[in-house]
Amino acid sequence: MLTACSSPTPLMDTPSADNRYWLGEGDQVNIVVAGEPDMTMRFMLDNGGTITFPYIGQLRLSGKTPEEVSAEITRRLRGDYLQNPMVTVTVSQFRNIFILGEVKKPDGYAWQPGLTVEKALALGGGFTDRADKHDLSIRLSGSNELLENVDLRHSVHPGDTVIVGMSFF
Repeated sequence: MLTACSSPTPLMDTPSADNRYWLGEGDQVNIVVAGEPDMTMRFMLDNGGTITFPYIGQLRLSGKTPEEVSAEITRRLRGDYLQNPMVTVTVSQFRNIFILGEVKKPDGYAWQPGLTVEKALALGGGFTDRADKHDLSIRLSGSNELLENVDLRHSVHPGDTVIVGMSFF
């Protein structure tokens, strides 16, 4: 399991150069409060990004880093419920990226840290015989922006869609 974060951008889900990660729809998150098995939980974030946590009620996870969520739960549990809560928040499964077009297995796949177009294509089984290996695009998550003719080493972020075009010969 990896705990990660990213810097805020309009997309709110793009890992930055410092490898931080903002939680978003589709992430599966584990929350562990040491010594409190009734507070150990796993959540899949929906489009609302809010969960109900024991003793503190509604808690927004979407748009926050796992470390920010951990600090908030610790702060809200301290005193009234626990003297010195130790809270760990981890991402057990990252939200999907999507691979479309001329790949052998177009589908959604869990994002992985360090994912590039080349690695995403490997997840999708590689190019089909009809693929144009130079017509690679990325539709950025949460926007209509399309990056065309990207390099195989281009980063792929959670929620992005990699599109492989078709060759005409």
